[in-house]
Amino acid sequence: MATFRRAFAMGAMGVMGFLYRNRLIRYTILGVVLLVLLVIAGGGWYFSGILEADGLRIDNEPPEFKLTIIAIGDGTITLRQLDDADVEDNLSISAKWGVTNGETYGQLGDVLSESEALVTREFVPQVGEFLVGQPVYLERTAYPHNPRSAYGLDYREVVIPGPIGNLGAWYVPPVSRSTEVWAVLVHGRTGDRDSSIKLLDDLSDLGVHSLTIDYRNDEGAPPSKSGYYDFGVTEWEDVEAATSYAFENGASKIILIGDSMGGGIVVNYQLQSDLADRTVGLILDAPMLNFGRTVDKGAEERSVPPPITFAAKLFSTLRFGVDWGAMDFLSHANELNVPILLFHGDADTTVPIETSLEFAEKLPELVELHTFEDTEHVQAWNLFTDEYEGLVRDFIERIR
Repeated sequence: MATFRRAFAMGAMGVMGFLYRNRLIRYTILGVVLLVLLVIAGGGWYFSGILEADGLRIDNEPPEFKLTIIAIGDGTITLRQLDDADVEDNLSISAKWGVTNGETYGQLGDVLSESEALVTREFVPQVGEFLVGQPVYLERTAYPHNPRSAYGLDYREVVIPGPIGNLGAWYVPPVSRSTEVWAVLVHGRTGDRDSSIKLLDDLSDLGVHSLTIDYRNDEGAPPSKSGYYDFGVTEWEDVEAATSYAFENGASKIILIGDSMGGGIVVNYQLQSDLADRTVGLILDAPMLNFGRTVDKGAEERSVPPPITFAAKLFSTLRFGVDWGAMDFLSHANELNVPILLFHGDADTTVPIETSLEFAEKLPELVELHTFEDTEHVQAWNLFTDEYEGLVRDFIERIR
């Protein structure tokens, strides 16, 4: 009997130990799961704040000075990276760039020589006097800041009545043969009208009238109701105001041209506007067709784990009202019915090239896609100027 009691007691202790160990395992697993969820939630909250600051918040601040002038020669300039500034990656890339201190303006060409700290490049001064020791920064625009100083084109500053206030624009008439085709040019996030200067000379020469527009949240333009960039969800209405202005002034056909966020804006115009049936073509450069995918790309570049990115996007909806579905124009690509010329660099770290590849795959009969090797975000024109402009001219000749 005593033996039985001892065996029973030992068995009971074994069962209790087993249950205790199981409970401990369950509590440990539960604790780990809760910790992981807390990390994801905390990381998501933190990165939603980063998304608000770096993506949604209006940014019309002037660029940062990153370089200083070391020497100016006959058709050359030598530049050095400023020690306390972010690195200017484009300083050592042979391509057409603008260099400016905000008042002066010049154009850079090929890299001629490079040491550890200094880069000497081809240089054409265009506006103002460059001096040794001046701080400067680079621009993709590569031309001074209006159609006349860039190309000698006549132009007018015009005011377009928009849905939430007046919008400024450049109107450039054709230099020779005139058609009833107008182009509306739409810049990307944090950009301005200068971003579109590169195509104005070709458009004018082809007989195309052009409107290079401001839209909501640009400097001097009315703010959006959200207080943030809406990535095409509302900005398309300003493009509609511009096309209405064009029709009232003699246009019968419209070409829409947009880069980066501007590309997404014109695509959403084409999806939403009652005037879209008068569009004869789109020209898009690295268009932001799905803001959520762009955020995913940015998170990947920062090595943010996908679960935290997912949480950040969820918190962005709760905190800042971001409607990710409304910013996904790629899903509606099959609703488009106009020819599209599409450019995208395969080294784009801002807008994933995969979105343009999918866009072209959805519309094989409409999209003419050109990808550019080792090319960053909206830099195809800078690196491959002649090819880019030739493709634009050929496309316009076909569709107008």
